[in-house]
Amino acid sequence: MCKPIFLMAALLISLTAAPSFADQIRLYVSGIETVGVSNKDEMKVVVQTLLASRLNSAGIASVESLAEADVVVSGTYISTGRLFSVDAVAKTTAGKTLARAFVQGEKPDDLIPSVGALAEKLSSQLVKVYSRDKAVATPAIEIPHNTSVVTAPVSDFIKPQTEGPRSSSDWVSPRLTGAANLMALGATLPGGSRQIFLAESHRLAYYRQSADMKLVAEVELSPAGKIISLDTLQGSDGSVDIYVTIIRRNEPASQVWQVKGDKLVLVADKLAYFFRTANLFGAQKKLYAQAMGRNEDFYGTVAEASRSGSSIILKTKIAMPRFGTIYSFNQFRDRDGKAFTTVINPDGYLIVYDQQLKELWRSNDKFGGSELYFQKEDDLNMRLTGELTRWIFMNQRMQVSSKGEIVVGKNDGFWVLGNSRSYKRGAVYCLAWNGSSLEEKWRTRDTQNYMPDFFYDEAHNELLLLQTVQRPGLSERGASSLTIKKVE
Repeated sequence: MCKPIFLMAALLISLTAAPSFADQIRLYVSGIETVGVSNKDEMKVVVQTLLASRLNSAGIASVESLAEADVVVSGTYISTGRLFSVDAVAKTTAGKTLARAFVQGEKPDDLIPSVGALAEKLSSQLVKVYSRDKAVATPAIEIPHNTSVVTAPVSDFIKPQTEGPRSSSDWVSPRLTGAANLMALGATLPGGSRQIFLAESHRLAYYRQSADMKLVAEVELSPAGKIISLDTLQGSDGSVDIYVTIIRRNEPASQVWQVKGDKLVLVADKLAYFFRTANLFGAQKKLYAQAMGRNEDFYGTVAEASRSGSSIILKTKIAMPRFGTIYSFNQFRDRDGKAFTTVINPDGYLIVYDQQLKELWRSNDKFGGSELYFQKEDDLNMRLTGELTRWIFMNQRMQVSSKGEIVVGKNDGFWVLGNSRSYKRGAVYCLAWNGSSLEEKWRTRDTQNYMPDFFYDEAHNELLLLQTVQRPGLSERGASSLTIKKVE
């Protein structure tokens, strides 16, 4: 008598215990043919990896082998001059065509957004086909009224583990127009609202954040330059200087803006420096500057700086260890007051140096990671690679708390290959020096999107995470989102 009931219960458990993978389309991206390009093997890997990562979604699971797949996607990348086209077809493993799509681009920089658009087209077609087929083919299961249903134990359900700062009331902004690369905080205004500045490659925006996120003003800068850094410094009179580091024609041509009423006003222009505001040793935030050399990306030492009208005055110089630049270093003290310098090297490893700039420790894991870059013409690079310009990638912000803790961002993704980078998630880590190495104190859960910038507001004990929720396309600016977490 019990055997049929037991078998029915077992069947129900098997149907409900793993619904996620059964409901997903298991998809494998096979070879990509390339036409009209010199680096065929590299381009095959790039397009294949890009397409696989973009197709991986709630309804589609990218798998690593043909044996696991329900659907196989193949494609062709064709380049003619600067124009290119990517065509793709999705078929069942038996060879039945399910979906076709193509996209075009006008320049190499359009490749990543174009493949994203291609993935969206294929995904929508595949989900429709599978939803229709499932509705027709799936029979209803009837359960006898006198049958006992066995519920799967709680341990069979996996819940995400909460890590790092916990909060029951994280603040999340609405969708913000523009895929911002950079973020900086301004003053806290009467009433408790806060100034937040966001920057895209050629646009600076001023928001007022309280219960909502209100766009107050924005300015579009010359397309001849590119914004690569955004920093703020509040003066003794309460005014906030907004330092916008811009690369134009192979050299810095930076600007300083201020908020006047509800407008952004330019107060200094064509400044030949990289800028960064930082809290070395966890002390008060100060302005720092560094020049660019004819052959070096970052020339000379980093120096403390101040602004007088439209002029920059350099003060105390800071000796940099190997790999140290204005955008890759910070300094902290241990419990005994000894000074250390920490640097993210070009490969993404965190390095700690002593006062004599001798390396003491190097991380096993990579940190930082950014898709933001600037280009510089380089004769040597032209002779070695055949490309006139060299790509210099920026890195994640690194802060030091008043307790001497290192707060650093970390982005992960499917691949980083040559001049192409694509990150899909990010997190913020807090590390502390234990006398011999940096050890993790806490970290946030991974974001579900690329995290181009973050800021730890220690005064309010809050962590601000900027996320790219839609990447820019051929004619679209994309979109961003801001999350504020209370660090408890």
